[in-house]
Amino acid sequence: MTIRMLLLTMLFSMCSVKAISAEPDPNRPNRFDTEFVYESRVSIDPQRVTVGQSKHGERGIVWITGGTVKGPKIQANVISGGGDWQLGRPDGVRDLEAKYALKTDDGYVILVNNKALIDRRPTPDNPENDYVRSVLSFDAPIDSPYEWMNKSIFLGTVELADNFAEDPAVIIRVWELL
Repeated sequence: MTIRMLLLTMLFSMCSVKAISAEPDPNRPNRFDTEFVYESRVSIDPQRVTVGQSKHGERGIVWITGGTVKGPKIQANVISGGGDWQLGRPDGVRDLEAKYALKTDDGYVILVNNKALIDRRPTPDNPENDYVRSVLSFDAPIDSPYEWMNKSIFLGTVELADNFAEDPAVIIRVWELL
């Protein structure tokens, strides 16, 4: 290695250390701000289609049959016909990828892609506790009141509706990462 390359390597290393340590507390409570976008009740077909074991794990599909979306800047219905493609991984975690569409009260159609992860994480207070978090992306029409949804990252939670046994649905809450 030449002297010049050695000096450049040392300089780069010093700059990297400064860049990494420039933040006094990377875990500060206000690292990310969010804004609530909506809560949806998504109805599902309780008859999960099981594809079976694949090279990655057990695959299945849950069909989406409808639902509602209510939030400060969006009111919509979930269009029937979407699906939630699921993968039961060998480590016990379940990966989900739901693709479906919303029709807003003012007539726009927005495509939704919701990728979620479910992991059983029992606690002393709740032995049935599940960690369920998702990242959503939207494909909204340009020049519509919902174009802003194309330009942000969204985080969500997913849980079974309280009356799931009588009316199979999940509750999805969504926040925009600011």
